[in-house]
Amino acid sequence: MKVGDRLFIAVLPAVFGLILVAALGYWGRYERSVPAIVVIVAAVAALLSLVFAWRNTHYVVARVERLAGLRIPRTSGGSSDPVVIAQNALRDLGMADAAQRETHEAGDELDAIEATVAGLSSAVDKGRRESARLAREASDRAKQFEELLDEVTTHFADRTQEARMPLHILLSSPFGDLNENQEEMLGAAQTAVDAVDTEVRQLRKLLQLNRGQLPIITQPIGVAELLRPPLAIAGARAERRHVQLRPTLSETMPRVVVDAVHAQESLTSILVNAVAQTAEGRDLDVDVRETDQGRVRVHVVIGGRNEGDQSSPGSPRESIELRLAKRLLEAQSGTVTEDEHGVSIELPIEKASSVVRNGR
Repeated sequence: MKVGDRLFIAVLPAVFGLILVAALGYWGRYERSVPAIVVIVAAVAALLSLVFAWRNTHYVVARVERLAGLRIPRTSGGSSDPVVIAQNALRDLGMADAAQRETHEAGDELDAIEATVAGLSSAVDKGRRESARLAREASDRAKQFEELLDEVTTHFADRTQEARMPLHILLSSPFGDLNENQEEMLGAAQTAVDAVDTEVRQLRKLLQLNRGQLPIITQPIGVAELLRPPLAIAGARAERRHVQLRPTLSETMPRVVVDAVHAQESLTSILVNAVAQTAEGRDLDVDVRETDQGRVRVHVVIGGRNEGDQSSPGSPRESIELRLAKRLLEAQSGTVTEDEHGVSIELPIEKASSVVRNGR
């Protein structure tokens, strides 16, 4: 109930008293007697009005006293009482003593309420300023770490390039005869350096994407045309691992609006990773269909996983390549979700308002 309504109800007994006095004045003239029913109704109504007015006024007074801080209920620690919470907040911010002093020195309860509210407003302002300061500091630290990581990856890429050239020369034109073990060690070293170089480049690309420095140009493209290169690469990997890749898609499916280069790169990474997760001799289904929400869903269903594999999207061991693939698709208004059977990729379809855009 609103405070105004409570105060209005509190004055109703006075209004009723005026009406009762007027009625008694009318029936109280000479040779007139007050009807018994009027007396009974007046007595009952006056008694009920008195009780209700007392309870209502007592409730309003109690709430005003609580707001003024004149009567604080004793509660245990961790109470959810708003008065206790307010006082704890003022105490934590160093304003409790000032608020209590103003409360006890105030001659009017409304002055005490105003002082308490002013203290709480100051506490809220101080909390907001502190939160803004912490957010700025966190943002500055994140930018510093990002710049540092970008600098490290740049130097790392240069160093790997310096290491790749001698290894390539040794493997292609060895100075002297190399035995089989030496050739294998050099080959393994070159493979490791190539892998490190690839991951460093992917990390730099991910940093550019997060900073909005990677241009993304979306345009309509057919689903079959978009999936042809990723399916071909994944099919070659699946054949070497004795995995049956079974794509299912319709040629009449509407076109999707994506950046073809980035989308194909992301789809290739996800499909190749799914092939690596599939146990040998099992099936890997790629079901492509249009959803009711006006999107195209590429559902990759793994028939049987390798035991102990945890390299799927969203897992703690998710690789940089998969993180980059997911972020690239999200930057094109796509989504990547994982379920117990595999991975679902949703892409936006072409609409009349589809336009070419640049950005993240």
